[in-house]
Amino acid sequence: MRRRNRGQSGGSRVVGSLAAGVVLLAVAGLVAEGAARIAFPRWKEFNADRVQDKAEIAGVGPVAIGRPGFDGWVAQPNGDFRSHVRINAAGWRADEPAEAADGRLWALGESFAFGWGVEIEESFGAVAARSLNLPFYDLASPSADLAGEQALLTRLPASVRPRAVVLGLSVETDLRDYDHAAAPSEPAPRTLATRLHDARETVAKKSALYTLISQMVGRFDGSNKAPVVATPAASSQPVDEARVAASLDSSLGKIGQIRAAIPADVPFVVLVIPARDEVRSGDAQYRALRQGAVERLTAQGIAVADPFDALAAAGEANVLFPHDGHWSAQGHRLAGDAVTRVLAPLVPAPAVIPVVVPTPVAAPAVAPAPVAAAPAPTSAPVAAPAATQAPAPAPDAKP
Repeated sequence: MRRRNRGQSGGSRVVGSLAAGVVLLAVAGLVAEGAARIAFPRWKEFNADRVQDKAEIAGVGPVAIGRPGFDGWVAQPNGDFRSHVRINAAGWRADEPAEAADGRLWALGESFAFGWGVEIEESFGAVAARSLNLPFYDLASPSADLAGEQALLTRLPASVRPRAVVLGLSVETDLRDYDHAAAPSEPAPRTLATRLHDARETVAKKSALYTLISQMVGRFDGSNKAPVVATPAASSQPVDEARVAASLDSSLGKIGQIRAAIPADVPFVVLVIPARDEVRSGDAQYRALRQGAVERLTAQGIAVADPFDALAAAGEANVLFPHDGHWSAQGHRLAGDAVTRVLAPLVPAPAVIPVVVPTPVAAPAVAPAPVAAAPAPTSAPVAAPAATQAPAPAPDAKP
């Protein structure tokens, strides 16, 4: 009995020590987390999800859109960019309410049209609007595809009407088979690897300490440096013609539906956004998708802006962020210039209201007022008195 009690006592002490150690670790972690938040107050800027939300669209379901009321900074963990983002109450990247979109150049699309990584005035839509002397309104959503963008248009007030529209079409993310997309299936069984991945993602979004440590590790071991990639003249990868055709057929159908939702007399242009791999190495699959989209859209009478040549000439390092796949400010400028060249002949010049200068009307001749005649004298005129002369002094008068 004594041995059993001693064993139980020893086991209790071990359990107690472990529990105390866990408590101490938890307290130390909380202290470290608090210190990291104080020392690194900008840690939340690396969480891109805080900029986005879901809007419930009738008949469609949840669609990605900007988080209403967000006003803050967004940064790329490796230091590619830090940009300010302001989202209005309707979920658009704009300072003014949705009603202010009336009569402006609209930018539709996903993250490129949203201007991810750059200031709103640096986005290609704003660049084109300035060149065309038009007011601008950004209606892009960071994660929406063509189907989502089509649905989001229904959230605009019925009273607004665009002056012109540019739709950003990402070859890499927008061109796909929407009609035969895989139906939702039962979720795959969760493995230890997926659980650890999900846990890491959650910690990364919630912990300043984790973000700070990952930044320090990346800078120490060089993993945050831009990848060095060989750029062959062209990719020899065979093109999947069937996949290209299916993606183009379905995607162009969606673009046609978006076009139909906009008044027919409003100028409309599609900006084809080439994939990074094509800019980098001439990827054959992405090239086939881009060229096919340009050819088919043109055949349908839809204006197309294709900045590929200008982007490729400038070089990947100058038009794309090193780690992030989005355009830098220079990439947006080149794309905005391409949009301007296509839209300029289509956008009517602002109506000039003629200034009517009234012709001076000669004042009517007015006869001079008759001068009243002098009244006739009632008596003979009185002669003016002669000048009075001083009398001559008497002879005996003294001067």
